[in-house]
Amino acid sequence: MAAGGMEEVAAGLSDGALRSLVQNAPDGIFVADREGRFTYVNDAGCRMLGYARTEITGRNIADFLAPDDARRLDEARRRLASGGTQSGEWSLRRKDGSWLQVEVSANLLPDGQWHGFGRDISRRKTLEAERNSLFESVQQKNRWLQTVMDTLPMGLLLYDAEGARSSNRYTQELAGMGLAPDVPVSYPIMYPDGRPVPKEGRVSSRVLRRGETMLGEEYLLQKPDGSTIPILVSAAPIRDENGVVIGAVGVFQDISERMRLEQAVRDNERLLKAVFELLPVGVWIANRAGRVIRINPAAERIWHGARYVGLSEYDQYRGWWADSGEPIAAQDWALARAITRGETSTGDTVRIQCFDGSFKTIINSAAPIPEEHGGIGGGVTVSEDITALYETQRQLRANERLFRAVIDLLPVGVWIADKDGRITMQNAAGRRIWEETPERTGKYKGWWVDTGRPVAPDEWALTRALHKGRTSVGELLHIQCFDGSSKTIINWAAPIRNEAGEITGAVGVNEDITALYHTQEQLRAAVREREEILAVVTHDLRNPLSGLMLAAMTLERKAGRLPGGQDLGSAAGMIVENARSMSALVDDLLAVATAPSGRSMLQVAPVRAADLVARAARAAQPLFARADVGLEVRAPDELPTVQVDANRILRVLANLLDNAMKFTERGGATLLEAQPVSAGVRFSVANSGAALSEEELADMFQPFWQAARRDRRGAGLGLAICRSIIEAHGGSIWAEPADGMRVRVFFVLPRMQPQQAEDARQDTQPPRNG
Repeated sequence: MAAGGMEEVAAGLSDGALRSLVQNAPDGIFVADREGRFTYVNDAGCRMLGYARTEITGRNIADFLAPDDARRLDEARRRLASGGTQSGEWSLRRKDGSWLQVEVSANLLPDGQWHGFGRDISRRKTLEAERNSLFESVQQKNRWLQTVMDTLPMGLLLYDAEGARSSNRYTQELAGMGLAPDVPVSYPIMYPDGRPVPKEGRVSSRVLRRGETMLGEEYLLQKPDGSTIPILVSAAPIRDENGVVIGAVGVFQDISERMRLEQAVRDNERLLKAVFELLPVGVWIANRAGRVIRINPAAERIWHGARYVGLSEYDQYRGWWADSGEPIAAQDWALARAITRGETSTGDTVRIQCFDGSFKTIINSAAPIPEEHGGIGGGVTVSEDITALYETQRQLRANERLFRAVIDLLPVGVWIADKDGRITMQNAAGRRIWEETPERTGKYKGWWVDTGRPVAPDEWALTRALHKGRTSVGELLHIQCFDGSSKTIINWAAPIRNEAGEITGAVGVNEDITALYHTQEQLRAAVREREEILAVVTHDLRNPLSGLMLAAMTLERKAGRLPGGQDLGSAAGMIVENARSMSALVDDLLAVATAPSGRSMLQVAPVRAADLVARAARAAQPLFARADVGLEVRAPDELPTVQVDANRILRVLANLLDNAMKFTERGGATLLEAQPVSAGVRFSVANSGAALSEEELADMFQPFWQAARRDRRGAGLGLAICRSIIEAHGGSIWAEPADGMRVRVFFVLPRMQPQQAEDARQDTQPPRNG
């Protein structure tokens, strides 16, 4: 057909309506010749391509096709040649260079021309692309949702409007059984107290039927094996755009571990609270801003109250540094330093004024509370009331200073050693005695005064006190000082024990008696000389007296046999009596003369106190019988042993009994008594008669004292002699009034010490051969 063939076809139509229909059709109508050149295009086709009709006609179809579509043009022609109508999608280039997607339905006319209808499908393609993209997005989201559901650490159920549901793996693991999708199932769910949840109270009923939203409700889920687990349930309805419930989503979480941890936290909190409340030290806790948020009872007891204040108000807690007395500013409290500087402090000694006005001394320590990722989250401070300890230490230091001052002022040397024998304290007198001090007692040199034997290192009193726990009293030693000089000292030592009785050290005391010792040696020489003179004098006096007494007694005896010899016998008896008195006076004078020699003149030995009483009573009994005076003796056999000069003590008892007999009227009574006391043995002699006055009791032990001035029986030396003998033994003697008695004279002799008894026992052991 010629180029104007379509117009001719249109012109050949029976009416103009058909012609107008083709021209104004909404789809593009294209006609091309056998070579593919356009011969006709309607208005819609022109609009599609953006060309005028004249710009299209005469051009080849391939000019408007995309390269890929141009290559399949020949294939399309072959399919058309086989007959029928062929449809396909093609991309046409528009005049503006853009591409237009069209759907073309074409066939071949009998004359071989191409005839095609083209429809713009770009909008449809856009919609299809959007639909496909949306579908892919939905699919992707579904896959993502399923992945999320399967990886969530909690159960997830999705319900449709009918109650059918789908679940994730965790839900199946939680339920303990597989859950088929879209199959309703009845879960055995119970309230926390074990009551079953009714059907209308379940998730599907409340959310799907009533449209409720559930948030964090706790239930028990019973598994197929009968065990239960606590779960936390949240659920909400899914609504369409009209608000109609079309499904629901439920979330289930196993809270067994959470509940266990919560219980552990509660238990821990209770434990911490109990510890916090029971701590004997005060505890303050502050938050990161420094505000005190918690105080335990011990802290309130320390301060007699509490203040929950911030950093700037810490000055409400008034305190002073114990070492300097300077007041503590708010920012200088240990808790403030911990929070603001991150400082840890221990052992701040602080003097505080409590809220009731009283004062105390405390030890304050504080530390910051670190946060998990760094920084300071608060602070804690601990206070211990050491008021009593502080005062005790202060008093102890004062006592130590006093002790040191007293020790340094003592005229005797004082040495204190620890348990290892090291000298830890010594005073000035000790250094003067020894002319400096070595480190240990083993380097000291000394000799026993009584034997002259050197003192072995383990024999020093301080060493014995440390190693054997022995107390040594009054040991007499010659020593060589560290400057080479020699001295004589008296040595004492005793162990120091703790509350358990363990030896923790020892104390030794030295007294320098060098001058006194030399004086005593001189006195001993003088005493020996005096004793020699006294022996001569007493011998010269006693011999004539003895001869005189013997001659007078013989004369008295013979005068009794002579007629008229009564006067001669009386005179002879008077001579005997006067000679006896003279002999007693000589003995008294000798005793008074030797009394100042004291213990050095004594010949002491262990004696049973009961034996002393018995011997004195036996000797006095005939004299008391002749004087018609009763003598009663009270002395138990179990009286302690005493270390005394027995002859001297018997002399004391004889003097006391003789005085009692002389000043007791005929028919009267005298009591001799001995009994144990804490200090030793107490002896007493009492006689009947008129009681002595207090003045007489006070003066009766003075030399030459007599009860009555008119009574000159004796020289008044007996009681003075008794006192000198008793005091030489380390005892005491005194007189007291007694009911119904004239007087009672007491004297106490110290009991023999265990060490003395051991020494006495060893002295009496026979020597061993070898």
